[in-house]
Amino acid sequence: MHTEYLIIGGGISGLSFAAACDGDYLLIEKENEVGGYCRTIKRGDYVWDYAGHFFHFKDESLKKSFLDNMDNDRIVYSKKCTKILYKDCFVDYPFQANIHMLPQDDFIDCLYDLYFKEEKENYDSFLDMLYGKFGTSITEKFLRPYNEKLYACELSSLDRDAMGRFFPYADLTAIIKNMKNSELSSYNADFLYPRDGAGAFIDVLHKRLDPSRVLINTAVSKIFPEEKR
Repeated sequence: MHTEYLIIGGGISGLSFAAACDGDYLLIEKENEVGGYCRTIKRGDYVWDYAGHFFHFKDESLKKSFLDNMDNDRIVYSKKCTKILYKDCFVDYPFQANIHMLPQDDFIDCLYDLYFKEEKENYDSFLDMLYGKFGTSITEKFLRPYNEKLYACELSSLDRDAMGRFFPYADLTAIIKNMKNSELSSYNADFLYPRDGAGAFIDVLHKRLDPSRVLINTAVSKIFPEEKR
């Protein structure tokens, strides 16, 4: 079979590409159903997702294209409430924006290092950027151990923009203003979730595809790029 676009994997990325594709495509998925880590298991009245997700849309038209094809009574809208347990006290997330909630000695350390941090025009790594943007105390008390646990690697091996828009940046002025009026939050402070699980979004995408162009239980054994096959 010849196709203009061969899509390997029927996760949310592969399905989204196929749904938006103007040309000829073939999507292959090794499992017996599409969805990848956005699949949902249902047993009676109980629902389990393969992985946890926050669904939030930067583009309102994209959001509408999904919700118009879903039962809106089955959509939950929620405001995230995330706390960090630090030395027996709870600090609002993101840590760097809420250092005023720390014990006094830790707060003074963080504020002092934040004020006297040594910023650079260019940073060699993600770790280098943390020290330059937030100072030693904020980095070593939270940002470094948290992100090393999250990424399971040395932060010096990551590019300075490794997290892209998902990293909650905040400068000294914004952090000080936040001490009086809490306005800084993470990128996904508000999100929505289907009561029927993440698979509800997959169902919307899957229904847009030509069934003859989706092969399940089909794994890739080898790719020959020179021969384009």
